[in-house]
Amino acid sequence: MELNQIKALLSMPTVLGHYGLKPDKHDRLLCPFHPDKTPSLQIYPKTNTFCCFSSNCNAGTGDVIQFIQLMEKCNKHEALVKATSLVGATSHPSPAAPAPAARLFTEADELEKAALMGKVFNYFKKALPLTKKAVDYLQGRSIDYTVAEIGYNSGGLHGESKNHHLVATMEKYGLLKPLAVRGHSVWARDCVIFPLRNAEHKIVSLYGRSITNDSDQRHFYLAGREGLYPGYPTAATTRLILVESIIDAASLLQQPRVKEGYAVLALYGTNGLTDEHSQAIIGLKHLDEIIFMLNGDDAGRAATGKHYATLRMLLPAVKFTAVAVPDGEDVNSLLQTHDDPGVLADLVERRAAFSFSPAPAMPVSAETPATPTSSAIDTKLITTNPELLIYDNCELRITVLGGIKITGLDRMRVTLKVEHKTARALPLRHNLDLYNHPHTEQLVGKIAENFDTSTQATMQTIAALTSALESYRAQRIEHLQAKPAAKAELTPVEIAAAIKEWKTPNLLERINHLIGESGIVGEPVNRLIAFIVYTSRKLQNPLHLMFLGSSGSGKTYLQEKVSELIPKEDKIEITQITENAFYYFRQDELRNKLLLIEDLDGAESSMYPLRELQSKRRISKTVTLKDTKGNLKTITLTVEGPVSVSGCTTREKIYEDNANRCLLVYIDASKEQDKRIMDYQARTAGGEVDQDREQAIKNSLQNMQRVLKPVAVVNPYAKYIQLPEQVFKPRRTMGLLLSFIEGVTLLHQYQREVKRDNHHQSYIETTVEDIEAAFSLLKDVLFSKSDELTKATRGFLELLKVILREQGKPSFTAREIREQLRINPSNLKRYLVELERYGYIKGSGNRYRGNYEYIISNVQEYEQLKSSIDRHLQAILVSIRNKGQ
Repeated sequence: MELNQIKALLSMPTVLGHYGLKPDKHDRLLCPFHPDKTPSLQIYPKTNTFCCFSSNCNAGTGDVIQFIQLMEKCNKHEALVKATSLVGATSHPSPAAPAPAARLFTEADELEKAALMGKVFNYFKKALPLTKKAVDYLQGRSIDYTVAEIGYNSGGLHGESKNHHLVATMEKYGLLKPLAVRGHSVWARDCVIFPLRNAEHKIVSLYGRSITNDSDQRHFYLAGREGLYPGYPTAATTRLILVESIIDAASLLQQPRVKEGYAVLALYGTNGLTDEHSQAIIGLKHLDEIIFMLNGDDAGRAATGKHYATLRMLLPAVKFTAVAVPDGEDVNSLLQTHDDPGVLADLVERRAAFSFSPAPAMPVSAETPATPTSSAIDTKLITTNPELLIYDNCELRITVLGGIKITGLDRMRVTLKVEHKTARALPLRHNLDLYNHPHTEQLVGKIAENFDTSTQATMQTIAALTSALESYRAQRIEHLQAKPAAKAELTPVEIAAAIKEWKTPNLLERINHLIGESGIVGEPVNRLIAFIVYTSRKLQNPLHLMFLGSSGSGKTYLQEKVSELIPKEDKIEITQITENAFYYFRQDELRNKLLLIEDLDGAESSMYPLRELQSKRRISKTVTLKDTKGNLKTITLTVEGPVSVSGCTTREKIYEDNANRCLLVYIDASKEQDKRIMDYQARTAGGEVDQDREQAIKNSLQNMQRVLKPVAVVNPYAKYIQLPEQVFKPRRTMGLLLSFIEGVTLLHQYQREVKRDNHHQSYIETTVEDIEAAFSLLKDVLFSKSDELTKATRGFLELLKVILREQGKPSFTAREIREQLRINPSNLKRYLVELERYGYIKGSGNRYRGNYEYIISNVQEYEQLKSSIDRHLQAILVSIRNKGQ
């Protein structure tokens, strides 16, 4: 008797009856192959197969022959003999008609796979708590493995003797791959493992996330990926949240408020809305709302729009909303960098109705393969020489003389040379706009007449040429556009190290020390002010900075060095910019960016939009354009802020309107600073400076910036702060002071309690220490804001006082001072004129006889001014401390 005949004639109920085993009404029974307290052996009478779902059992899935083999503890031949005897003992075939062979094997394979995946995952799940590096990885990503269903694959499952019987099945389903010599290559080794479940909530596949490789191969799926995470939503689901990755889903499911009120479903990357996802969602009869919570980047926003369009067609009656994930963040990164895990639930509750707007195609997630997003250029168009484009369709050869202009997308003016490849006729030359219908009709008529060709075929050729040129022009424009700097993806270790730095006691001193160690010599106050101002770009009302000093004093150098501590993706550097250039940035391109202008002279023509961007945090311009029919229409170009602006200049008075909106920082031009810089230059040239360490510190400070969140700041002491009466233009100066205090508070966000207002918005509060630190740093800035003299003139006057005091002289002449200070005559004249005009010095004598002398009106005036302002600031601090008590 053949094997197939035995299986066809011998039913599973017959075999069970022979051994005295009786399934319950659900075809389940206590497994005879291991100690079993609850029925774990499932019988499938229709396919004559069985499956034990216990992780403590090695029986797995099998047919009647394998069941007999296990019961008799014999080999397969002996089991066949026993089965033949059982067939002979039956007087008639089993009432259970056997299924067709193909169906039998398919269902058996499915059962076998489910049983294997269940056993393997249970092994991985038990291994996780015993593996420190896996636990550390999950803790670094703020994932609680005791809440989420997660395992760890060390790669040693098949090596244990008790699991040798699983090797063949693991090879069959891709968990192991035999090597050519000996041994196996293990799928997803050193990965945390997540189960993927089918509609029956059985584990049918696995997903692995590497804990050691965070660059190229991080995500692992088994072949023929199936199943969903955390599983199919329940039939009662009314609100469903879609996230971009499995890690994001695990992060959300840790939040009780989310888990109680919503179902969560993980996509497999930005292109990861599969047919299985769609079928699972369509099957939810009570679904009222789908909530998109994809990553806060261009790829995530583009994917949200794409998936919205797909699901809207399938579920027109369902409401669609989107969670505003902060720029550059995802669900898991938010959980990592916020002390309050409730931030995720708060974001979900503040979701808004989704409004679809077309978005440019962006790079897709590494979890799914990228798909081309731009149409390829017609291969008939030869673009080797951009000034001589050739289109050849085997009949006509069309040369575009001079190429095409990439500006003016509403027209395509070209000069064509048309040749027929076989007809004996002179080439046809024609200049036209391919977007002008009468022009193209005239060209088609001339070609058809000149070369005796079909008008319809010629029209199709010109249309194909136009499409090819459009694609070529779009590609040229894309290549010319500057690619935005990609945001660095920090590892959990880097994130933890950055947050640890933010939690350091005496934070401002620590940051200033790191700035000095990064290679910035001297300027301890100015460099820290610049760092705080640059960090304020994350605030709703950022600060602006203007470096002032004479030519060659190091203004640009200090700005450049401090800006190196800011991530590349958060800054835009400009050497020169034209009058209208600001209006042609993309609408959100400048938002929360640091704008660095090397010299304000290079942006002189664009000062007005720059000032408006600083004050109103947005600029707009209405222009007229012609449509395709030649009619004029108006469009408004809008660029959104806020933006933090930093620039350098030697001419404070010329840029006074801009200076009023900025904190003014004057470069240290002292001889001591000159000596410090020259010593550093000498040590660098001599190889004594560890430049690798300096770069490492710069990277560390950049990472600190990346983990800093744009949280709102509330200053409960603001009403007690008043400016000294001596300060000029107090309205703007007051705003600058309060914003700087907010900037100091922002740096301390990891040391402050995150609170919530009546609208559930997160914020942190300013402390007295923040105000004291801000007063200390901005003391010289407030002095300069209270002084009617420019900093250069004030420095000259104070130097005059020192010289006269040392020499014991009451007066001086211009010649004496010029000889002693070796100062430029034109600068000396400017200083003296300004001082005399404001009454700080008085002159007497005859200018033309060389006996014109000056005396200082009040030697103590500046000390009195500084003392008055200092007393005022101290009085404010005392008042605030008393109020706090």
